[in-house]
Amino acid sequence: MTQKHILSTFMTGLLLGSCLLLAAPARAENSCLVILTSFSESPIKALVDDYHRQPGSCPVRVIYRRTLPALRLLSQGGRAPIDVVISSSPTFFHALERMDLLAPRVHSTPPPDWLSPHALVLSDKATPVGYSGIGIIYNRDYLKRAHLKVPRTWQALAEPEYRGHLMMSSPSQSGTTHMMVESILQQLGWQQGWALLMKIGSNLASVSARSFGVSEGVARGLVGAGPVIDNYALTSKARFSYVDFHYLPDTVILPTYYAVMKASPHQKMATTFLDYLLSPRGQHIISKTSTAKTPLDSPTLAKGTRFVTDKPQLYGRNQVLKVLFDQVITHQLPRLRQTWQGIYLAQREMKQTTANQAKLAEAIRLASTVPLTEAQALSPELAHVFEEMGQRSDNPESERLTQAWRAQIASQLEQALTLLQTLEYP
Repeated sequence: MTQKHILSTFMTGLLLGSCLLLAAPARAENSCLVILTSFSESPIKALVDDYHRQPGSCPVRVIYRRTLPALRLLSQGGRAPIDVVISSSPTFFHALERMDLLAPRVHSTPPPDWLSPHALVLSDKATPVGYSGIGIIYNRDYLKRAHLKVPRTWQALAEPEYRGHLMMSSPSQSGTTHMMVESILQQLGWQQGWALLMKIGSNLASVSARSFGVSEGVARGLVGAGPVIDNYALTSKARFSYVDFHYLPDTVILPTYYAVMKASPHQKMATTFLDYLLSPRGQHIISKTSTAKTPLDSPTLAKGTRFVTDKPQLYGRNQVLKVLFDQVITHQLPRLRQTWQGIYLAQREMKQTTANQAKLAEAIRLASTVPLTEAQALSPELAHVFEEMGQRSDNPESERLTQAWRAQIASQLEQALTLLQTLEYP
Protein backbone atom coordinates (compact mmCIF):
# COMPACT_ATOMS: atom_id res chain seq x y z
CA MET A 1 0.00 0.00 0.00
CA THR A 2 1.39 3.45 -0.97
CA GLN A 3 1.75 6.39 1.39
CA LYS A 4 -1.05 8.13 -0.58
CA HIS A 5 -3.38 5.19 0.04
CA ILE A 6 -2.40 5.05 3.71
CA LEU A 7 -3.13 8.79 4.12
CA SER A 8 -6.46 8.42 2.29
CA THR A 9 -7.47 5.50 4.53
CA PHE A 10 -6.44 7.41 7.65
CA MET A 11 -8.46 10.51 6.67
CA THR A 12 -11.51 8.39 5.85
CA GLY A 13 -11.30 6.69 9.25
CA LEU A 14 -10.82 10.04 10.99
CA LEU A 15 -13.90 11.52 9.30
CA LEU A 16 -15.95 8.41 10.11
CA GLY A 17 -14.85 8.53 13.74
CA SER A 18 -15.78 12.21 13.94
CA CYS A 19 -19.24 11.45 12.57
CA LEU A 20 -19.72 8.72 15.16
CA LEU A 21 -18.65 11.01 17.97
CA LEU A 22 -21.10 13.66 16.78
CA ALA A 23 -23.87 11.09 16.43
CA ALA A 24 -23.59 9.76 19.99
CA PRO A 25 -24.79 12.95 21.73
CA ALA A 26 -27.55 13.24 19.15
CA ARG A 27 -28.85 9.79 20.08
CA ALA A 28 -28.78 10.78 23.75
CA GLU A 29 -30.65 14.04 23.00
CA ASN A 30 -33.32 12.14 21.01
CA SER A 31 -34.03 9.89 24.00
CA CYS A 32 -36.94 11.04 26.12
CA LEU A 33 -35.73 8.93 29.04
CA VAL A 34 -32.31 7.68 30.15
CA ILE A 35 -32.41 4.74 32.56
CA LEU A 36 -29.45 3.57 34.65
CA THR A 37 -29.75 0.01 35.92
CA SER A 38 -27.66 -2.58 37.73
CA PHE A 39 -29.48 -5.39 35.90
CA SER A 40 -28.10 -7.19 32.88
CA GLU A 41 -29.36 -6.27 29.42
CA SER A 42 -31.87 -9.08 28.86
CA PRO A 43 -34.43 -8.32 31.62
CA ILE A 44 -34.50 -4.56 31.01
CA LYS A 45 -34.58 -4.93 27.23
CA ALA A 46 -37.79 -6.97 27.46
CA LEU A 47 -39.48 -4.14 29.34
CA VAL A 48 -38.18 -1.33 27.15
CA ASP A 49 -39.03 -3.16 23.92
CA ASP A 50 -42.61 -3.72 25.04
CA TYR A 51 -42.92 -0.11 26.25
CA HIS A 52 -41.83 1.12 22.81
CA ARG A 53 -44.81 -0.75 21.33
CA GLN A 54 -47.29 1.15 23.51
CA PRO A 55 -49.17 4.25 22.26
CA GLY A 56 -47.54 7.50 23.32
CA SER A 57 -44.16 5.94 24.11
CA CYS A 58 -40.88 7.63 23.30
CA PRO A 59 -37.26 6.47 22.80
CA VAL A 60 -35.66 5.10 25.97
CA ARG A 61 -31.90 4.71 26.39
CA VAL A 62 -30.52 2.28 28.97
CA ILE A 63 -27.10 2.44 30.66
CA TYR A 64 -25.93 -0.79 32.33
CA ARG A 65 -23.56 -0.57 35.32
CA ARG A 66 -22.77 -2.51 38.47
CA THR A 67 -23.85 -0.64 41.58
CA LEU A 68 -20.45 0.84 42.52
CA PRO A 69 -19.63 2.18 39.01
CA ALA A 70 -23.25 3.40 38.81
CA LEU A 71 -22.81 5.34 42.04
CA ARG A 72 -19.62 6.92 40.74
CA LEU A 73 -21.35 7.83 37.48
CA LEU A 74 -24.22 9.53 39.29
CA SER A 75 -21.87 11.41 41.61
CA GLN A 76 -20.39 13.13 38.54
CA GLY A 77 -23.46 15.36 38.35
CA GLY A 78 -23.91 17.08 35.00
CA ARG A 79 -21.77 14.53 33.18
CA ALA A 80 -24.35 11.84 33.92
CA PRO A 81 -27.79 12.96 32.58
CA ILE A 82 -29.75 10.10 34.15
CA ASP A 83 -33.53 10.29 34.53
CA VAL A 84 -34.35 7.00 36.25
CA VAL A 85 -32.55 4.31 38.24
CA ILE A 86 -33.77 0.69 38.47
CA SER A 87 -32.12 -1.80 40.82
CA SER A 88 -32.75 -4.37 43.54
CA SER A 89 -29.87 -3.10 45.70
CA PRO A 90 -31.17 -1.30 48.80
CA THR A 91 -27.70 -0.02 49.70
CA PHE A 92 -27.45 1.61 46.27
CA PHE A 93 -30.66 3.57 46.83
CA HIS A 94 -29.63 4.35 50.41
CA ALA A 95 -26.45 5.95 49.06
CA LEU A 96 -28.42 7.95 46.48
CA GLU A 97 -30.78 9.13 49.21
CA ARG A 98 -27.86 10.25 51.40
CA MET A 99 -26.47 12.18 48.43
CA ASP A 100 -29.90 13.84 47.98
CA LEU A 101 -30.10 12.76 44.33
CA LEU A 102 -33.61 11.29 44.30
CA ALA A 103 -36.86 13.10 43.54
CA PRO A 104 -39.93 12.54 45.75
CA ARG A 105 -42.17 9.71 44.63
CA VAL A 106 -45.12 11.15 42.74
CA HIS A 107 -47.04 7.96 41.98
CA SER A 108 -50.30 7.72 43.89
CA THR A 109 -50.29 3.92 44.21
CA PRO A 110 -48.54 2.85 47.45
CA PRO A 111 -46.62 -0.46 47.59
CA PRO A 112 -48.54 -3.45 49.00
CA ASP A 113 -48.62 -3.74 52.80
CA TRP A 114 -47.27 -7.30 52.67
CA LEU A 115 -44.11 -6.07 50.93
CA SER A 116 -43.48 -3.26 53.43
CA PRO A 117 -41.41 -5.34 55.92
CA HIS A 118 -38.95 -6.12 53.13
CA ALA A 119 -38.84 -2.61 51.66
CA LEU A 120 -35.40 -1.24 52.46
CA VAL A 121 -35.61 2.25 51.03
CA LEU A 122 -37.82 5.21 51.84
CA SER A 123 -41.24 4.75 50.27
CA ASP A 124 -41.44 8.44 49.37
CA LYS A 125 -38.41 8.22 47.07
CA ALA A 126 -38.56 4.81 45.35
CA THR A 127 -41.36 2.57 44.15
CA PRO A 128 -41.29 -1.25 44.08
CA VAL A 129 -42.36 -2.61 40.69
CA GLY A 130 -41.82 -6.30 41.46
CA TYR A 131 -39.68 -8.47 43.71
CA SER A 132 -37.35 -11.46 43.78
CA GLY A 133 -36.04 -14.11 46.13
CA ILE A 134 -32.71 -15.90 46.55
CA GLY A 135 -32.09 -19.58 45.93
CA ILE A 136 -29.78 -22.20 44.47
CA ILE A 137 -29.54 -22.85 40.74
CA TYR A 138 -28.21 -26.27 39.76
CA ASN A 139 -27.39 -28.37 36.72
CA ARG A 140 -29.05 -31.79 37.11
CA ASP A 141 -26.84 -33.48 34.53
CA TYR A 142 -23.65 -32.13 36.15
CA LEU A 143 -24.70 -33.22 39.64
CA LYS A 144 -25.66 -36.67 38.37
CA ARG A 145 -22.28 -37.15 36.67
CA ALA A 146 -20.48 -36.01 39.82
CA HIS A 147 -22.70 -38.21 42.05
CA LEU A 148 -23.82 -35.18 44.05
CA LYS A 149 -27.17 -34.52 45.73
CA VAL A 150 -29.08 -31.33 45.00
CA PRO A 151 -27.94 -28.76 47.61
CA ARG A 152 -30.93 -27.10 49.29
CA THR A 153 -29.45 -24.96 52.07
CA TRP A 154 -26.45 -22.73 52.72
CA GLN A 155 -25.12 -25.44 55.02
CA ALA A 156 -25.30 -27.99 52.19
CA LEU A 157 -23.12 -25.74 50.01
CA ALA A 158 -20.46 -25.93 52.73
CA GLU A 159 -20.24 -29.74 52.65
CA PRO A 160 -16.82 -31.05 51.48
CA GLU A 161 -18.22 -33.09 48.58
CA TYR A 162 -19.03 -29.85 46.71
CA ARG A 163 -15.38 -28.76 46.59
CA GLY A 164 -14.72 -27.24 43.17
CA HIS A 165 -18.33 -27.68 42.05
CA LEU A 166 -19.77 -24.28 43.07
CA MET A 167 -19.75 -20.67 41.90
CA MET A 168 -21.02 -17.44 43.43
CA SER A 169 -20.50 -13.74 42.94
CA SER A 170 -18.98 -11.20 45.33
CA PRO A 171 -20.82 -8.52 47.35
CA SER A 172 -18.50 -5.90 45.85
CA GLN A 173 -19.66 -6.87 42.35
CA SER A 174 -23.30 -7.77 42.99
CA GLY A 175 -25.89 -6.07 45.16
CA THR A 176 -27.92 -9.27 45.37
CA THR A 177 -24.88 -11.26 46.56
CA HIS A 178 -24.32 -8.56 49.17
CA MET A 179 -27.84 -9.23 50.46
CA MET A 180 -27.18 -12.99 50.49
CA VAL A 181 -24.05 -12.55 52.61
CA GLU A 182 -25.75 -10.07 54.93
CA SER A 183 -28.66 -12.46 55.46
CA ILE A 184 -26.28 -15.26 56.50
CA LEU A 185 -24.49 -12.98 58.97
CA GLN A 186 -27.75 -11.69 60.43
CA GLN A 187 -29.39 -15.10 60.75
CA LEU A 188 -26.37 -17.02 62.09
CA GLY A 189 -24.42 -14.24 63.78
CA TRP A 190 -21.10 -12.69 62.78
CA GLN A 191 -18.77 -15.49 63.89
CA GLN A 192 -20.83 -18.49 62.75
CA GLY A 193 -21.89 -16.68 59.58
CA TRP A 194 -18.33 -16.02 58.45
CA ALA A 195 -17.30 -19.56 59.40
CA LEU A 196 -20.01 -20.87 57.06
CA LEU A 197 -19.06 -18.42 54.31
CA MET A 198 -15.39 -19.42 54.48
CA LYS A 199 -16.31 -23.11 54.23
CA ILE A 200 -18.49 -22.33 51.21
CA GLY A 201 -15.59 -20.29 49.83
CA SER A 202 -13.36 -23.36 50.02
CA ASN A 203 -15.79 -25.12 47.66
CA LEU A 204 -15.88 -22.39 45.01
CA ALA A 205 -14.40 -23.08 41.60
CA SER A 206 -14.44 -19.31 41.01
CA VAL A 207 -16.04 -16.03 42.04
CA SER A 208 -18.12 -14.54 39.23
CA ALA A 209 -17.71 -10.87 38.32
CA ARG A 210 -21.50 -10.52 37.94
CA SER A 211 -24.40 -12.28 39.61
CA PHE A 212 -25.84 -13.46 36.28
CA GLY A 213 -22.47 -15.12 35.63
CA VAL A 214 -23.43 -17.78 38.18
CA SER A 215 -26.53 -18.87 36.26
CA GLU A 216 -24.53 -18.80 33.02
CA GLY A 217 -21.76 -20.91 34.57
CA VAL A 218 -24.22 -23.50 35.84
CA ALA A 219 -26.09 -23.62 32.51
CA ARG A 220 -22.81 -24.11 30.62
CA GLY A 221 -21.78 -26.96 32.91
CA LEU A 222 -18.75 -25.16 34.34
CA VAL A 223 -20.02 -25.88 37.86
CA GLY A 224 -22.89 -27.82 39.36
CA ALA A 225 -24.64 -25.23 41.51
CA GLY A 226 -24.56 -21.76 43.01
CA PRO A 227 -26.60 -19.19 44.95
CA VAL A 228 -28.34 -16.64 42.74
CA ILE A 229 -31.31 -14.28 42.50
CA ASP A 230 -34.37 -16.05 41.14
CA ASN A 231 -34.91 -14.10 37.91
CA TYR A 232 -31.57 -15.17 36.40
CA ALA A 233 -32.16 -18.76 37.48
CA LEU A 234 -35.72 -18.90 36.17
CA THR A 235 -34.63 -17.49 32.81
CA SER A 236 -31.96 -20.22 32.51
CA LYS A 237 -34.44 -22.87 33.62
CA ALA A 238 -36.83 -21.81 30.86
CA ARG A 239 -34.06 -22.18 28.26
CA PHE A 240 -32.36 -25.38 29.42
CA SER A 241 -34.22 -28.52 30.48
CA TYR A 242 -31.34 -29.71 32.67
CA VAL A 243 -31.24 -26.51 34.77
CA ASP A 244 -33.40 -26.22 37.87
CA PHE A 245 -33.81 -23.89 40.83
CA HIS A 246 -35.29 -23.79 44.31
CA TYR A 247 -35.56 -21.05 46.91
CA LEU A 248 -33.46 -21.13 50.04
CA PRO A 249 -35.33 -21.47 53.35
CA ASP A 250 -36.29 -17.99 54.60
CA THR A 251 -35.06 -16.48 51.36
CA VAL A 252 -34.14 -12.82 51.17
CA ILE A 253 -36.92 -10.79 49.56
CA LEU A 254 -35.53 -8.18 47.17
CA PRO A 255 -37.96 -5.62 45.76
CA THR A 256 -37.03 -4.10 42.42
CA TYR A 257 -37.08 -0.34 42.89
CA TYR A 258 -37.78 2.46 40.44
CA ALA A 259 -36.69 5.98 41.37
CA VAL A 260 -36.53 9.27 39.49
CA MET A 261 -33.45 11.47 39.73
CA LYS A 262 -34.02 14.93 41.18
CA ALA A 263 -32.04 16.51 38.31
CA SER A 264 -34.04 14.73 35.59
CA PRO A 265 -35.52 17.11 32.98
CA HIS A 266 -38.00 14.38 31.98
CA GLN A 267 -39.84 13.67 35.22
CA LYS A 268 -43.24 13.57 33.50
CA MET A 269 -42.06 10.85 31.10
CA ALA A 270 -40.41 9.05 34.01
CA THR A 271 -43.79 8.92 35.73
CA THR A 272 -45.40 7.69 32.50
CA PHE A 273 -42.89 4.83 32.26
CA LEU A 274 -43.59 3.93 35.91
CA ASP A 275 -47.33 3.90 35.13
CA TYR A 276 -46.58 1.38 32.40
CA LEU A 277 -44.53 -0.84 34.76
CA LEU A 278 -47.34 -0.88 37.33
CA SER A 279 -50.08 -1.45 34.76
CA PRO A 280 -51.48 -4.97 34.17
CA ARG A 281 -49.53 -5.07 30.90
CA GLY A 282 -46.27 -4.00 32.57
CA GLN A 283 -46.70 -6.44 35.45
CA HIS A 284 -47.31 -9.23 32.94
CA ILE A 285 -44.09 -8.40 31.08
CA ILE A 286 -42.19 -8.15 34.38
CA SER A 287 -43.27 -11.66 35.38
CA LYS A 288 -43.48 -13.56 32.10
CA THR A 289 -40.44 -12.46 30.07
CA SER A 290 -36.71 -12.66 30.79
CA THR A 291 -37.28 -10.01 33.47
CA ALA A 292 -38.74 -12.89 35.55
CA LYS A 293 -39.69 -10.87 38.62
CA THR A 294 -42.58 -11.77 40.89
CA PRO A 295 -45.39 -9.25 40.21
CA LEU A 296 -47.00 -7.15 42.92
CA ASP A 297 -50.24 -9.15 42.83
CA SER A 298 -48.41 -12.35 43.94
CA PRO A 299 -47.63 -12.12 47.67
CA THR A 300 -47.07 -15.84 48.41
CA LEU A 301 -43.25 -15.86 48.31
CA ALA A 302 -42.89 -12.71 50.41
CA LYS A 303 -45.51 -13.78 52.94
CA GLY A 304 -43.81 -17.15 53.34
CA THR A 305 -40.49 -15.60 54.34
CA ARG A 306 -39.88 -14.87 58.02
CA PHE A 307 -36.46 -13.27 57.67
CA VAL A 308 -36.45 -9.48 57.46
CA THR A 309 -33.14 -7.67 57.02
CA ASP A 310 -31.98 -5.44 59.88
CA LYS A 311 -31.59 -2.09 58.11
CA PRO A 312 -29.10 -0.35 60.48
CA GLN A 313 -26.75 -3.34 60.30
CA LEU A 314 -27.04 -3.53 56.51
CA TYR A 315 -26.29 0.15 55.97
CA GLY A 316 -23.81 0.49 58.83
CA ARG A 317 -21.31 -2.05 57.46
CA ASN A 318 -22.16 -1.84 53.76
CA GLN A 319 -18.75 -1.05 52.23
CA VAL A 320 -16.79 -2.76 55.01
CA LEU A 321 -18.54 -6.08 54.35
CA LYS A 322 -17.92 -5.85 50.61
CA VAL A 323 -14.21 -5.23 51.07
CA LEU A 324 -13.86 -7.85 53.81
CA PHE A 325 -15.47 -10.59 51.70
CA ASP A 326 -12.98 -10.04 48.89
CA GLN A 327 -9.97 -10.14 51.22
CA VAL A 328 -11.19 -13.20 53.12
CA ILE A 329 -12.67 -15.25 50.27
CA THR A 330 -12.25 -13.86 46.74
CA HIS A 331 -8.48 -13.39 47.04
CA GLN A 332 -7.91 -16.52 49.16
CA LEU A 333 -9.56 -19.29 47.12
CA PRO A 334 -6.46 -21.52 46.66
CA ARG A 335 -5.47 -21.22 50.35
CA LEU A 336 -9.04 -21.81 51.51
CA ARG A 337 -9.34 -24.94 49.36
CA GLN A 338 -6.02 -26.34 50.56
CA THR A 339 -6.67 -25.55 54.22
CA TRP A 340 -10.17 -27.01 54.38
CA GLN A 341 -9.13 -30.06 52.38
CA GLY A 342 -6.50 -30.67 55.06
CA ILE A 343 -9.05 -30.13 57.83
CA TYR A 344 -11.50 -32.64 56.33
CA LEU A 345 -8.70 -35.19 55.88
CA ALA A 346 -7.66 -34.77 59.51
CA GLN A 347 -11.23 -35.14 60.75
CA ARG A 348 -11.47 -38.48 58.94
CA GLU A 349 -8.07 -40.03 59.46
CA MET A 350 -5.90 -38.47 62.19
CA LYS A 351 -5.15 -40.20 65.49
CA GLN A 352 -7.72 -39.14 68.08
CA THR A 353 -5.22 -37.87 70.66
CA THR A 354 -5.70 -34.84 72.89
CA ALA A 355 -2.80 -33.03 71.22
CA ASN A 356 -4.15 -33.71 67.73
CA GLN A 357 -7.64 -32.56 68.67
CA ALA A 358 -6.31 -29.30 70.12
CA LYS A 359 -4.25 -28.59 67.00
CA LEU A 360 -7.19 -29.37 64.71
CA ALA A 361 -9.51 -27.13 66.73
CA GLU A 362 -7.03 -24.27 66.41
CA ALA A 363 -6.63 -24.86 62.66
CA ILE A 364 -10.42 -24.72 62.24
CA ARG A 365 -10.58 -21.50 64.27
CA LEU A 366 -7.89 -19.89 62.13
CA ALA A 367 -9.66 -20.94 58.92
CA SER A 368 -13.06 -19.72 60.15
CA THR A 369 -12.32 -16.32 61.68
CA VAL A 370 -12.20 -12.98 59.89
CA PRO A 371 -9.75 -10.26 61.00
CA LEU A 372 -12.54 -8.00 62.23
CA THR A 373 -15.15 -8.22 64.97
CA GLU A 374 -18.79 -7.33 64.38
CA ALA A 375 -18.44 -4.27 66.60
CA GLN A 376 -15.47 -3.09 64.55
CA ALA A 377 -17.36 -3.67 61.30
CA LEU A 378 -20.19 -1.45 62.56
CA SER A 379 -17.85 1.27 63.80
CA PRO A 380 -18.81 4.71 62.38
CA GLU A 381 -15.12 5.55 62.14
CA LEU A 382 -14.42 2.53 59.95
CA ALA A 383 -17.54 3.17 57.88
CA HIS A 384 -16.30 6.71 57.24
CA VAL A 385 -12.99 5.38 55.92
CA PHE A 386 -14.77 3.28 53.29
CA GLU A 387 -17.83 5.41 52.54
CA GLU A 388 -15.98 7.44 49.89
CA MET A 389 -15.43 4.31 47.80
CA GLY A 390 -18.64 5.11 45.96
CA GLN A 391 -17.27 8.42 44.75
CA ARG A 392 -13.54 7.71 44.38
CA SER A 393 -11.40 4.68 43.76
CA ASP A 394 -8.23 5.94 45.50
CA ASN A 395 -8.25 6.13 49.29
CA PRO A 396 -4.91 5.56 51.07
CA GLU A 397 -6.41 4.60 54.44
CA SER A 398 -8.92 2.14 53.01
CA GLU A 399 -6.18 0.63 50.85
CA ARG A 400 -3.96 0.22 53.92
CA LEU A 401 -6.71 -1.54 55.87
CA THR A 402 -7.62 -3.70 52.88
CA GLN A 403 -4.05 -4.92 52.50
CA ALA A 404 -3.77 -5.54 56.25
CA TRP A 405 -6.91 -7.69 56.29
CA ARG A 406 -5.75 -9.67 53.28
CA ALA A 407 -2.34 -10.25 54.83
CA GLN A 408 -3.84 -11.30 58.18
CA ILE A 409 -6.21 -13.89 56.74
CA ALA A 410 -3.44 -15.24 54.50
CA SER A 411 -1.25 -15.59 57.59
CA GLN A 412 -4.04 -17.35 59.49
CA LEU A 413 -4.50 -19.88 56.71
CA GLU A 414 -0.75 -20.51 56.53
CA GLN A 415 -0.69 -21.07 60.30
CA ALA A 416 -3.60 -23.50 59.97
CA LEU A 417 -1.77 -25.43 57.25
CA THR A 418 1.36 -25.60 59.41
CA LEU A 419 -0.65 -27.02 62.30
CA LEU A 420 -2.27 -29.60 60.04
CA GLN A 421 1.13 -30.77 58.87
CA THR A 422 2.13 -31.60 62.48
CA LEU A 423 -0.81 -33.93 63.10
CA GLU A 424 -0.16 -37.61 63.72
CA TYR A 425 -1.83 -40.24 61.55
CA PRO A 426 -2.04 -44.04 62.04
